[in-house]
Amino acid sequence: MDDRAWFIPSVCLTVALGLVAWALMPIAGFHSIPPYMPAFLNWMGAATAAAVLLLAARLIGLAASKVPHPAETLIGEVKVHARALSFIAAGVTLACIDMLFFMWIKPEIAALSAFWVDPYLAELDFIVFGTDPWRFFQGMNLEPTAWAYNFLWPTSILVTLLWIFAQPQSVQRSNAILSYFMIWSLFGPIGQLLFSSAGPIFYSRIGLGDRFAEIHANIPWVTDRIADYLWGQYSNNELGLGAGISAMPSLHVAMVAWIILSLLDHKSRATPFALLFALFIWGASVALGWHYASDGLAGILGAIACHRLSRRYVEQFRSSAVPTVELA
Repeated sequence: MDDRAWFIPSVCLTVALGLVAWALMPIAGFHSIPPYMPAFLNWMGAATAAAVLLLAARLIGLAASKVPHPAETLIGEVKVHARALSFIAAGVTLACIDMLFFMWIKPEIAALSAFWVDPYLAELDFIVFGTDPWRFFQGMNLEPTAWAYNFLWPTSILVTLLWIFAQPQSVQRSNAILSYFMIWSLFGPIGQLLFSSAGPIFYSRIGLGDRFAEIHANIPWVTDRIADYLWGQYSNNELGLGAGISAMPSLHVAMVAWIILSLLDHKSRATPFALLFALFIWGASVALGWHYASDGLAGILGAIACHRLSRRYVEQFRSSAVPTVELA
């Protein structure tokens, strides 16, 4: 399977996301690019250092295995896999750029689209559960949950993405990578624009009353601190790192659904653990007040839709690709 199946559309999605984010700046009332954009250079330096460490570890492993001329062997391995390694490096770099562009456009959409869906989402949850579902977690110590929600979630995505890049070329691999870019570049921004909502934690701040006032006594300080930061960025119309308020759809849940779908495609034994982690993230998003339960369902459906659309594209690319003929 050719790496171009995922690389070309992923580049197009990333470039389009960046161009739209740039074009929306004056409309949304922003006048300079986000200050965290130069951090990309720091990330590139860290990625380069990681690559050097991996090569060094491989060299040490070859030497420990008493392979003759380990340095020459390593150089030979790099040459043999040079094309695949270059696509992996480009893909990981592209994912970083795409994330920066998403963080750029998210607060712009929030500035342009008034929060209007919250009352409907809150009422839908109440009809389904017979109460506001965050109350199922009332009285629980949610501090460990908050730290896991904030830090284990991005770590799990990064580890999964790197694992997928390390897999042999296949339809499943290309599908997983392309669907990753579709979720962040298409599903997330479009869903946020069409169903603009703030979430239970901001319910009173957007002028909808005290329905979720009690939730603030139940959530840990770290969640309240992040909420204050996000609201400050939103109120001051700033493009800070990680800024932007959006509840529907839940990309937290969408991305753990993406992990499950990717592992299922690769028949990974880690799939049951990913399923448990996804249920944890979905529940945590409700318990901590970031999302309504219906946001998570929307995230799952969106991840499935992106997975199927990307699969169709990858299979069409494979069927239309001109087979290469090797000369003897």
